[in-house]
Amino acid sequence: MQYYLSVLTIGGINVILILGLTLLTSYTGLFSMGNVGFMMVGAYCSAALNVEFGVPFIPSLLISGVISMLLGLLIGWPTVRRKLKGDHFAVALLGFASAIKVLICNIEIGDFDGAMGIKNVPKLTNWYVVLIVGAVITFLLWNFVHSAYGRNCRAVREQEVAAQTMGINVSRTKLLSLLINAFTTAIGGGLFAFYTTIVVPTMFTQNQSSNHLIAVVFGGINSITGPVLSSFVLAILPELLRVISTWRLVIYGVLIVVIMLVKPEGLLGYKELNFRWVKPALAKARALLKKNKLPGNDGGKA
Repeated sequence: MQYYLSVLTIGGINVILILGLTLLTSYTGLFSMGNVGFMMVGAYCSAALNVEFGVPFIPSLLISGVISMLLGLLIGWPTVRRKLKGDHFAVALLGFASAIKVLICNIEIGDFDGAMGIKNVPKLTNWYVVLIVGAVITFLLWNFVHSAYGRNCRAVREQEVAAQTMGINVSRTKLLSLLINAFTTAIGGGLFAFYTTIVVPTMFTQNQSSNHLIAVVFGGINSITGPVLSSFVLAILPELLRVISTWRLVIYGVLIVVIMLVKPEGLLGYKELNFRWVKPALAKARALLKKNKLPGNDGGKA
């Protein structure tokens, strides 16, 4: 049972890590290859605040999120002002993540040595904490994308020039998406640190940024529930394929390629998972049973 709860917890942390990226990429149209940088900031800052300075669990997560937003503003303002987009924006964020890793590895303040990592982090993250935090962030993000700000993001993604002509501040919209992504990713990084109980630089690789981006694209454009489901699938799939560990990465890659060829907009592209189909399906099933009622089930009537 503990194993399944562990997989569930990791899957939930993955959901939190990609929720902000969903807004940035799926709704605003900006691809980021540097999400692991914000994750690393969240993990290191929250762990250091708790272990070194005795800051409680929740405040340390929130403070690390704010710090990540400030760093996001530092890289986001010049990139947005220079109107970088597409590959150029992705490479700029990639460089940012690399710079963050080098910076943290070379910080030495008192007993804190970034290159040596942070040990003895209390294990304060569990499956129901992840569930609560994930539900809150999902609720807030859902309301954001269905507000005027979310419509601005979609307009910028679809046609930037037309959006600007309509009076939308394109630079501000992009920067807001980036800052929200920085905050939520840092929260996920902090939860990850309090779950693993140790933070070292080797835990944060470029593959994580790639996996986050794959989860968003795999889940679907202009969808929240799609990336949420795909992040769970991509977290659980390696565990399911552990019995054939030699081929699991090959199968993992082939499945992604097949989905991208069959449905390039993603699994739930432009759609949200809902349960509106349940009531009509039940009504249809009841009507079918009534129509095909077996003899003898009519109350004794001939």
